[in-house]
Amino acid sequence: MDITTVEQAKASIKQWLTENHHSVNEIKDENSSFHFEIDYPLGSMKKQRVLQPKDYPGLVVVLNGVAIANDHMEMLKKLTDDQKDKFYNDIRKDLLFLQNSYDMNIDETGVAKQVQFSYEFYFDGLTKTKMYEGLLMNHRTLLYIVTRFNEKFGVPVLPATKAGDTIGNA
Repeated sequence: MDITTVEQAKASIKQWLTENHHSVNEIKDENSSFHFEIDYPLGSMKKQRVLQPKDYPGLVVVLNGVAIANDHMEMLKKLTDDQKDKFYNDIRKDLLFLQNSYDMNIDETGVAKQVQFSYEFYFDGLTKTKMYEGLLMNHRTLLYIVTRFNEKFGVPVLPATKAGDTIGNA
């Protein structure tokens, strides 16, 4: 069945996620025709979002992100501009040819605060396989970022979390 409408896309995506036993929460979002928050990987406290932005008809976006740990931000502040640029450029080069996109939120002092990942496709390419490919690609990219920051700065001491918190720090 070809998916051509928002209603078909929403119903198909929700069905696929539900039949694969994900926790699916529908988020109220005036900018999206539908917006789901799910546990991915399955059963974990990590979250991803699948949404259809109203301003881009026929587009589906899979989103994920990670906040940079406070310990890592403090260590980034101590690097020279050249050292920060090299670290960020190495990451950029490693991620350049992936099928998903990323946005590194860097403040005016050159310190990364968070990284967001997105995987986009249109209804004409919407399949269960394509959607799960996006979820997996974003998750792997998140793991890569966490690993790179941990390799560079050590594993941070993370604050305790409570149920419902989004998990993930680099």
